[in-house]
Amino acid sequence: MTDTLTQIIAKLQILLLDDGTRFDVTTSTAAIRQALKYFNLAAPIHAGTLVDTVLGQKEYELDVPTALEIIDVLRQGKDTYAEEHISLDFDRYFEDDRLFFRLRVSEPITNTLIVRYTLPHTISGLDNATDSTLSALADVVLLDGAAWQACLTRAAGRVESINLADKVTVTYRSMAVNFKAAFDFGILKMPHQTFATVPDARTWHDKWKGQY
Repeated sequence: MTDTLTQIIAKLQILLLDDGTRFDVTTSTAAIRQALKYFNLAAPIHAGTLVDTVLGQKEYELDVPTALEIIDVLRQGKDTYAEEHISLDFDRYFEDDRLFFRLRVSEPITNTLIVRYTLPHTISGLDNATDSTLSALADVVLLDGAAWQACLTRAAGRVESINLADKVTVTYRSMAVNFKAAFDFGILKMPHQTFATVPDARTWHDKWKGQY
């Protein structure tokens, strides 16, 4: 089990040498939410589901309310182990805040589609989430991001106040730069989830495939 919101807040306050006075629960929660947003944009969860085809139908809804993006739609293989999948041409789109995909060519009723998509990570206790999906390593990376956002928030909070120590804001911004660098490096180096590779006759297969 990975960290809950309460545990991450406690670790964030320790990292910033705070007793909860400067970086209280409200500020820390906002910083963690912002950091999680950036984390999800860079390294979301990869997931998949099966969809039964309907004769003559091209448009299908991905019935996963929190899905971010559809990555691939494949025809499930009909070989012995059902693993010789074929990637299909499709278009993805949102309508009424629901995610759909439209096949360029409809499939027979006897086929099954594999839809691969991404999901956002969640933290138990944040925005009504009941599960923490980040790994232990990702929790530490997220902590750098939360510290980055917390320092920016603290710096912004002192801009309009009567500032008897005018270098405090500069110090927080300097700290934010360092924490952001650590956050960016952590996301870059962290092992990211990847989908299974399926040979695709529609594309070139060279040493650069899958890297961009």
